[in-house]
Amino acid sequence: MLTALVIALVTALAVLKFVVPNGLQVGREEISEASIGASFRQVGELSVEEYAYSNVGNYDNKGLELAGVKVPLTGRNFLLSYSGTVKAGIADVEAIGVNIDDAAQTITVRVPEVSVTSSEIDDKSVQVYKQSMNPINQVKVQDVTGFLAEEEKRAADSAVKEGLLDRAHTRVEELMTSHAEALKQGTAMQDYEVHVEWVRK
Repeated sequence: MLTALVIALVTALAVLKFVVPNGLQVGREEISEASIGASFRQVGELSVEEYAYSNVGNYDNKGLELAGVKVPLTGRNFLLSYSGTVKAGIADVEAIGVNIDDAAQTITVRVPEVSVTSSEIDDKSVQVYKQSMNPINQVKVQDVTGFLAEEEKRAADSAVKEGLLDRAHTRVEELMTSHAEALKQGTAMQDYEVHVEWVRK
């Protein structure tokens, strides 16, 4: 809950700066498209939803076989547990755009589709429960790092299947709408309708 709250607060402060087009004045300040772009570059990415996971993974390299018979001391394996997080949102906030239609009195926020922005296993959470000690074929660092990288990919796939992107889509749309609504208040565009348009690649 604390992580989600921090993400929401950072997101709110970042997005608060961006939906102000040319000619829209807030008090005496006029914000240009250039300053909008600068705000985007400061944020980089916009992660709004998080999927936490814990798992136990088993790596097994069976080693050499001769005539279908396993050669002793040539395999290597390990069993470990780990925890991590998958985040989703807007990977490139610079791709967010704003279009003003004075005739229709609308503000349209154009947003790229949400995606998984990161999938990371916490190194400190990794615990090894069993590891082979074969002198001929010992467990290598590359075995562990490669295994964990594959597990991060699997976790991202699981998060998507569990609806992470759907929740991120809803959350981003709510954020874009609410902050555009807040920023137009007290301006000549306060009666304009706000729309969110999703841009597919």
